[in-house]
Amino acid sequence: MNKIALIGNYPPRMCGIATFTNDLHTGLKENGVTSAVVAMNDGINHYNYPSDVVFEIEQNNIASYINAAEYLHTNKFDAIILQHEFGIFGGKDGKHIIQLLKRLRMPVITTLHTILDNPSENQSFVVNELARLSNMIVSISAKGVDLLREIYGVDDSKIVHIHHGVHEIKDQDLTGLKEKLGVVNKKVLLTFGLLSKNKSIEVVINALPDVVKNYPDLVYIVLGATHPHVLKHEGEDYRHSLIRLVKKLGLEKNVLFINRFVSNEELFSYLKMCDIYVIPYLGEKQISSGTLIYTMGAAKPIISTPFWYAQEMLADNRGLLFDFKDSAQLSDKINLLLADDDLRETIANNAFALARECYWSEIGAKYNDLAGKLIIEEGLSKTEYELEDESELKFEFPPINLNHMQNMTDDTGMLQHARYSIPNRSHGYCTDDNARALLLSVMLQNDVQNVDELNRLTSIYLSFIDYSFNPEKNKFRNFMNYSRDWLDEEGTEDSSGRAIWALGYTSALTNMSNFFLHSNNIFKMGLGAARRLTHPRSLAYASLGLTYHAKAYHEPEVVGLLKEVAGKLYSWFDKTIDNDWMWHDEKVTYGNSRIPQALIFAGWYLKDDKMAKRGIKILDWLIDKQFNEGIFSPIGNNGWLTPNKKAQFDQQPVEASGMIDACLLAELYTKDKKYGSYALKAFSWFTGDNDIGESLYDFSTGGCRDGIMPNGVNLNQGAESTISWLMALYNISLYLRESKKIIND
Repeated sequence: MNKIALIGNYPPRMCGIATFTNDLHTGLKENGVTSAVVAMNDGINHYNYPSDVVFEIEQNNIASYINAAEYLHTNKFDAIILQHEFGIFGGKDGKHIIQLLKRLRMPVITTLHTILDNPSENQSFVVNELARLSNMIVSISAKGVDLLREIYGVDDSKIVHIHHGVHEIKDQDLTGLKEKLGVVNKKVLLTFGLLSKNKSIEVVINALPDVVKNYPDLVYIVLGATHPHVLKHEGEDYRHSLIRLVKKLGLEKNVLFINRFVSNEELFSYLKMCDIYVIPYLGEKQISSGTLIYTMGAAKPIISTPFWYAQEMLADNRGLLFDFKDSAQLSDKINLLLADDDLRETIANNAFALARECYWSEIGAKYNDLAGKLIIEEGLSKTEYELEDESELKFEFPPINLNHMQNMTDDTGMLQHARYSIPNRSHGYCTDDNARALLLSVMLQNDVQNVDELNRLTSIYLSFIDYSFNPEKNKFRNFMNYSRDWLDEEGTEDSSGRAIWALGYTSALTNMSNFFLHSNNIFKMGLGAARRLTHPRSLAYASLGLTYHAKAYHEPEVVGLLKEVAGKLYSWFDKTIDNDWMWHDEKVTYGNSRIPQALIFAGWYLKDDKMAKRGIKILDWLIDKQFNEGIFSPIGNNGWLTPNKKAQFDQQPVEASGMIDACLLAELYTKDKKYGSYALKAFSWFTGDNDIGESLYDFSTGGCRDGIMPNGVNLNQGAESTISWLMALYNISLYLRESKKIIND
């Protein structure tokens, strides 16, 4: 019996190639073949492979390909079956795989999962080298056979058409799944696969309103995690755009996102449960689709765009096709099938008749027979998951991503500004941003896996604030140029207030004893600067730091200073608190929500209800001025807020972050859940629920863009914006986590 090695992606790596390799491996074993897997690693994750994987190739390490060839010879494999896709191998257009094939001295069968009709010169070279170095090229579709012959000039004798395999999907009791998903007695549409923009899910969503008119209980399930490489470069930007579209169209009860990579068994349950399977792919040039043939094997009707493989497999009344991006046509097709049970059954049975010829055991036998013939003909020597209840459409927050924060931080500290996502060294550093960064790094100490890296960043920010303190002036300097020269001797009141805030927070909450000792020491040195503050915003910053420290240690000196500082802040509103124009000045500028936050926090700790309630009253006034029809619309920097006018732009991320913190604190104090609702709306400002409907978060970098302008988003990703986003994300995530815990308890 032959000993065959398969080369390709393999589970738990999540992609179609990995699934195909696994299924073919199983099909070979069902035919008594001794087979093993050489798995491709992508550099994103370290995969915990099963014992079937006997060797791993590092995608971008060419030596790894050469070592793999040696391994295959040493272990006396009779033949190789290679799964080819340009993107899974290193080098330009995956050229590194050629170095492996050149060194193999046994028959090679290469399955091409992508065959381009208009390849670049280098892509054409790679395919021709694959054909030259392989004994046989397998195309999954007849269209691919034609392309290999006509575009690449591959000889007919080297090409064979072998269908994509399919599992035998048996009938099963779906009652439990339907109940969990809330789709009992409802019509179900389904799309499955790793999510990316070329899947064009928005085309289906846009088609639904005209279907829901006739079938109001219809549910469209989008099943599958976002593609790992999309996550790396774009994050969940696409999924979030789909969720926003669903909300815009009022389809929250009709669309269900299940953001998981599901097992075959789970997938088969979903396929059996659906009434229609929809494939809205964007491009024509696709020669295979595992989800398409799996659905055929489940005997379910398919509506698809006319990409090559769909045209071929759904011909002869085996499915329905609709034009690319044509949501109106898709609506008509869905309505047609839902209204005609006989038509649905007919096309499903026609498709099933073809799929039955493609069970994996049959496909495995074909590959094994092909390998056996090649070995004889060539005469070559043998030289050596549990189901989750996802019944409610919900916004899924992106994970904490510190990439841009790290990018903006060097050995000195965090740089102030960026040009797009690239640090702009010409503006140097400031204490304001390093104080914010210190706050954030301590916030995240229990929620980031790489604690060592977080501690490194905390040390840098703490060191910067230490160096910013000028003992001669007893104040914190603010601006430093890139040459590490201070540009001021005593900074602003705001920079001193922010430093006190960050130091008080760090000394109160850090898990690291050395960070406590360092921050507490500087905090105590800075108390004199806190006593001399006069501006309300600066007093608010300092009051926050003093409250954190006082709550942790109750030191009389700190508690006394807190009463003094918070009392000054309170008195700024004595003359205006009962007026229609409640603010202490004729102009409301920036950082406004920190003032009520500080009053609520200090008043709560000091058991001064008058102070806390004044903070609530001011916050309510700011909410009234900054929420418009459920959307957070913060005061713009370009003119601020006066009794006569509110500037709509330039809206800043720091305002959203401040509003979130103030509202979450207000809910804790008052137990009034309306404040949590306002906090969530302010968070949504970052992700597109704002005056221009555009997201400020950059899913690819982890950074946040600098603001909303009249003509769109300011694309620069400075320190203040990114830290504001990360603070908001952390605090909202914590709020929801704790709220869920309270509900569950």
